[in-house]
Amino acid sequence: MDWELCRIFVAVAETRSLAGAARRLRISHPTVGRNVAALEKQLGTRLFARANDGLSLTSQGRKFREHVDAMAAAALRAEAAVSATGAQARGVVKLSIGASLASDWLIPRLEPFLLAHDHIQLEIITHPFPASVRRREADIVLRPVDSGEENLIGRRIGRLGTGFYASRDYAARRPLPQRRDEWKGHSVIGFADPTSYVGLARWSEVITRQGTVVLRCSSREEMLAAAKAGLGISTLSCFVAAGDPDLVRVAPQKLVNVADLWLLAHPDLVELPAVRAVIGFVTDCAREDRVRLRG
Repeated sequence: MDWELCRIFVAVAETRSLAGAARRLRISHPTVGRNVAALEKQLGTRLFARANDGLSLTSQGRKFREHVDAMAAAALRAEAAVSATGAQARGVVKLSIGASLASDWLIPRLEPFLLAHDHIQLEIITHPFPASVRRREADIVLRPVDSGEENLIGRRIGRLGTGFYASRDYAARRPLPQRRDEWKGHSVIGFADPTSYVGLARWSEVITRQGTVVLRCSSREEMLAAAKAGLGISTLSCFVAAGDPDLVRVAPQKLVNVADLWLLAHPDLVELPAVRAVIGFVTDCAREDRVRLRG
């Protein structure tokens, strides 16, 4: 059985559309359709049926999904069992991490680790975020939530602070708000897709509701650029914004949101020497930078 066909099948089953699977896997819509058709031809049965709310699994599709999940779990256990017997940490380790945490925090610290572990190839995955360990999109996930529905194990390695920031030019034009009732007349940079940052977006909207949203952005990088351009006040990670000389923090002693930062992996992967090495490295970095990350 071609595992790539199975991977595409699972993506379609979970997103309930060819287009959704294509976006998740970052391949073309026609490619997904051709592979699903090829898999159905190979198995001699229909795996999906069209419904009002998208594609749904047929009875045969549901049975096949059970076998695919079992295959994935067995492959993971086999890999872990064989790799864990090796004395040296080696192999590819895929780490899912937010784009800002990757570019502004972890990647600048990687050189000593990579020099000391030249048998490990580390893959930094920022899209999709968070990547799924169960679907083998990642081996380790660093995110500000707990294990969720994937039955992962891990630890809380720190706390991640978020505050409101504006450019120095914006702050020079008028006093920055110190209380919730002082946001009237201020320009706010909001979230274009609040579902990606549910708790953070809700917190931001409650604080800034008397202000005027002038721009919504789909990524934290765009929000940072908009704030630096003087377009308004934006919610930003403290560890990113605090080091930027063009930005000032709004009410630093009051307006801050802090979330736990979790490092998680599949139970069958944590004994792999390479995975243990990466987990240990990221944990040590977070411990050393705990003040910076919290903000």
